[in-house]
Amino acid sequence: MPFFFLHRRSQLYGLVVGSVVLVSGCNTATRSLAPENVPDESECAPLTPVMAPRGYVVLPEAEVVADSLLTRTFSADAVRTANVCGLVPHLRDLLATPTGSLPRVVARQRVGDQLTDVVLEISSTAGELDCEEERADQIADYLLDEAGSRVKRLTIMAILLGALGTVATGLMSLFNVRKTIYRPVGIAIGLVGAALGYSSLRTSAAADIPFTHHRNALSDIWHGPAESRVFPAAVWNFLSRPGIRGAGQPPLRQRLLKRWLTAGELGAKNEDEKKQLENLLFGAGGTYRADALRIRANLFDQLESNVNLMKSDVQQLAREVAEIE
Repeated sequence: MPFFFLHRRSQLYGLVVGSVVLVSGCNTATRSLAPENVPDESECAPLTPVMAPRGYVVLPEAEVVADSLLTRTFSADAVRTANVCGLVPHLRDLLATPTGSLPRVVARQRVGDQLTDVVLEISSTAGELDCEEERADQIADYLLDEAGSRVKRLTIMAILLGALGTVATGLMSLFNVRKTIYRPVGIAIGLVGAALGYSSLRTSAAADIPFTHHRNALSDIWHGPAESRVFPAAVWNFLSRPGIRGAGQPPLRQRLLKRWLTAGELGAKNEDEKKQLENLLFGAGGTYRADALRIRANLFDQLESNVNLMKSDVQQLAREVAEIE
């Protein structure tokens, strides 16, 4: 009888240990994304460097407002738009030509061509910003999908381990195994299950990936240089000059930053986390988690929306130019 009991007990221990090893072996690591499969920033960048058109000039606000011929012919919003587009000298040339003359036709055509160029620059910029948004979203989706699969595996393992612990301790009790033996086994299995549960909670936050962006439109929004290497001159002046969307209003760039840092994506972060995200988002890149990539995508989405606002302003200017006889 003692031999039979010892044999049964050894079988039970073997079952417990073997099952724990089997379940633990299912905890495979998350697949990593090969560097060559990470969308490169060159996929979004334009083929040629951003350069201001020849003859592009933005005049001082006081000089433009003092031009009575311009202010009588065009609305205040149209004059501001013309100035950021570098069209004020060409509008002056247009208004200086006789009505119905060939020089006026030529001057009108020149203004129309430049307005078309500005619209193309806006569309090109919006396309690049949208591409960067999708690039960040794509990698975030990958990390979240991988984390979801891993959480599912860990959850299944925790359930199986919990069931195994219940069955094992029940059998030990049935075969009259001493409590000093089967209780530690139950506690050990419970601790492993708790560790699996804790691991599943941390999985989605732990996944990260290298993600670089040396050409970073968000950096220009953050630092506010006099000239941008990412945005065309007209688009950059639209974003960075005050009073563009209403007299006395701060620049769109400053309004965006205020929104991001207060009520937006960075507003709810503590100071250390906010500083870390600022260095990551507005710098040359680094190691991103899925949540940071989502923030980056949201910032690009908002920036793209602000750039697209310029289209309606240019359309208004084009309508007013078309009304000139």
